Amino acid sequence: MSGHLNLSLLNVDECCAENWNFRKVISPFSRMYLVKSGEGSIVHNHKKYELQAGKLYMVPGFTLCNYSSPSFLEHYYIHFIPQILGETAWLDALDFEYEVIATEEDIRMMKRIAELNPGRKLQNVDPRKYCKDNLLPQTETLDSALSFVSYLETQGMLLQLFSRFIKTDGQNADIKKFTPNKKISNAVDFIHQHLGRPIQVNELADSCHFSNDYFSRLFLKIMGTRPIDYINRKRIESAQLQLITSNDPIEKIALESGIDNFSYFNRMFKKYSCATPGEYRKLHQLV
Repeated sequence: MSGHLNLSLLNVDECCAENWNFRKVISPFSRMYLVKSGEGSIVHNHKKYELQAGKLYMVPGFTLCNYSSPSFLEHYYIHFIPQILGETAWLDALDFEYEVIATEEDIRMMKRIAELNPGRKLQNVDPRKYCKDNLLPQTETLDSALSFVSYLETQGMLLQLFSRFIKTDGQNADIKKFTPNKKISNAVDFIHQHLGRPIQVNELADSCHFSNDYFSRLFLKIMGTRPIDYINRKRIESAQLQLITSNDPIEKIALESGIDNFSYFNRMFKKYSCATPGEYRKLHQLV
């Protein structure tokens, strides 16, 4: 495994949310929560998680979910964007738990990240009203204001918290022992680097010196999805991020995501996002 994972920190703080009730939320970033007290629930990936004090929760980016709390929920939150340099297949192929018991060290790290990054508090707890304009540039500006030591400390703790959610199937395996097929890893990297142009499955298979059928079966075995589905999902994730972080016309975003047929783009977007591009942009922009 030679990929490098960086977690871009967007928001972090401790808060006590009241009447937390939001439906059909999709964010282009991932979330972590440490519940201190109160009650609530999160529904995503076809499962309902009853939020309990002393537990950590993660909601991956680009996931349709519902949030609710009948009274109040005292918690820490962290919003972040995983960015991978080098081989990306190993991260996409991992399985995650989305609920784990928090250790004393987890609690300490949550508090410490908030202490090191006081300027990243959300101004509104409603996910439909987050200001997402220039999302990554804002993050880079805040990162540059940190001392190098504080930045490294923040990154180290974020990675430790993130690793808590990686499934090991009850074995003593760890992330270092995960070694995906090198050719499939290269194919996945190629997909990420060339989303803006047409990508054919036979092109990927040829690059691996495999037949189309063998490549597709091996890709499905390792990545858990067919090559064309993976390509389409990554194109739509790219479009989701652009819809929120820019004011570019939807037609331009469709082209930049690698889909030149606008009708097909709309169908694919609704399939993966449960909303049209226009509905998605309206829902996630400032009200």
